[in-house]
Amino acid sequence: MNIALQHSLTPAGNDGGHFGLSWVKAHLAQIIESFWFCLSFILFLLMGPFSAVVVLIGLASLASGEKREQMREPARL
Repeated sequence: MNIALQHSLTPAGNDGGHFGLSWVKAHLAQIIESFWFCLSFILFLLMGPFSAVVVLIGLASLASGEKREQMREPARL
């Protein structure tokens, strides 16, 4: 009788936290994908106007003296 009374007093949905852990394991790929999307979107918003500086530095390094000689087009016929 005592066991039945204790059993009826426990909440029906309480499984000791195992349901939450199994849910996270089942949806881990979606959670990670959402995390990376949010992180990249926030970084895009923060670095948006300043990312042009990085692109200009990259273009300047491509157009350095040595590479400019290598990238010269052949003379027209």
